[in-house]
Amino acid sequence: MHYTQIDNLVPVILAAQGGDDEAMSQLLRMFNHDFNREAAFGKSYVDPDLKQELQIKFVYIVKHFDVEKHLAESFTNSSPRH
Repeated sequence: MHYTQIDNLVPVILAAQGGDDEAMSQLLRMFNHDFNREAAFGKSYVDPDLKQELQIKFVYIVKHFDVEKHLAESFTNSSPRH
């Protein structure tokens, strides 16, 4: 499943942040196509070392992503202005 096929990633991200290894694996699978695309940029093959570096950074970002702050900013930006 690609991440664009899921309505809300927040529960999966929160589970991964809480230490749920299956949730983190699910996120990695959802973004696998993107890792492959970026790791092959300018090449005719997927560079496995670059893909691994991207995945490591992704895990770090997921663990440190402030979901509440993001949701508050999204809500603020989507509110109608007078």
